[in-house]
Amino acid sequence: MLGYGSSVPKCVDKYCQRSTWPKHASVPITEAQVRGIFIRYDTNKDGLLSKDELKKAFACLGSRLPGVRAWLALQHADANGDGFINEAEFDKLVKYTLTRGYKIN
Repeated sequence: MLGYGSSVPKCVDKYCQRSTWPKHASVPITEAQVRGIFIRYDTNKDGLLSKDELKKAFACLGSRLPGVRAWLALQHADANGDGFINEAEFDKLVKYTLTRGYKIN
């Protein structure tokens, strides 16, 4: 077990930024970053986010249960009930995601 006084594990390059492990700062994710992640995970580029695409995006954000989070996001932001997030619903999805408190390490 590694403690704070332990050396860096052999699998970690001592010149890597993570060599200061376990010390690191987390900063809240920005609206622009959330938008970029959701746009990137629109894999078929149809302008709609499906539950599967949302699940992958929430996994990227670090959600512990991305499938559940995708379902909850659809319940919150899918105004017309078609099972997809369209351009008109996108802002509501982003705002919902920002309230969840995701951070970047």
